Amino acid sequence: MPSFIYLLLPVLFWSGNYVLGRFTVAVGIDPFTISFLRWSLACLIILPFAYKKLWREKETIAKNWPLLVLFGWLGICNYNLFLYIGLTSTTVTNAVLLNAVMPVMILITARLLLGSKTSWLQNTGITISTVGAIAIISRGNLDTLLHLTISHGDLWIIGAAICWAIYSVMIAKRPKEMSLIGFFACTALIGTLIQMPLFVFFGHSQLSNFTSGNWATIIYMGVFASIGAFLCWNTGIQKLGAATAGHFIHLMPVFSIGLSAIFLGESMHSYHYIGMALIFSGIFVATILNKQLTSPYLERF
Repeated sequence: MPSFIYLLLPVLFWSGNYVLGRFTVAVGIDPFTISFLRWSLACLIILPFAYKKLWREKETIAKNWPLLVLFGWLGICNYNLFLYIGLTSTTVTNAVLLNAVMPVMILITARLLLGSKTSWLQNTGITISTVGAIAIISRGNLDTLLHLTISHGDLWIIGAAICWAIYSVMIAKRPKEMSLIGFFACTALIGTLIQMPLFVFFGHSQLSNFTSGNWATIIYMGVFASIGAFLCWNTGIQKLGAATAGHFIHLMPVFSIGLSAIFLGESMHSYHYIGMALIFSGIFVATILNKQLTSPYLERF
């Protein structure tokens, strides 16, 4: 499978999670319950396939437990919980726009934590993709952007984006002795355990009141948005790097609009096509064109 598919699939799965998460909190299910149930299910599914790996890699886990706790805290607990909390009190427009700057956060974090440098083509691609994402979310109307306000929900979304940027950059430091499935299972267990007291003390939704649709949403989140997305994302970062992976976050608005058109019957407009064209152009410049044209004598900054 081409390497970029490993980054394309997670964005598709997370777009579905984004839409379903917004709907689920809107019907009254609290974020602590959603996140804890999602990751509890993911752990139950992955453990039968990973427990032998975890046992064989127990010495590596013991040696690297602070780093593994960091991954579980940032990527499993904080990012997902902050996202669902944010969706309870912010608009979809604000939330998606704030997520659109995540690639910039990843590049900045990579430079601060790892000393990574980006080429002028990568920076150009990021700029083009960001303009495309903004064009979609603002509906091609500057007045929409000028009237955006920052709410508590927006701050939670920003916090989620920062946590994910750090996670995406630091994933390059994951213990090489650990298998991918062992690493995922270990961090998923840690992140779920961190969430357990939060669920006990702050979760208020009654599971007996869940509808079949609510449970179907949790299953989707546990299987596709958790296991499938995280395994693919981590593989993609290992193959292409955090900076390249960050560009694919710009596809979130594209997939979200596509899912809305399919399942909600929403129509496409000219600004959608313009925005998507800019997003794909930016990804092309930052990945394919950068790989083909970047050479040692090109200025890096």
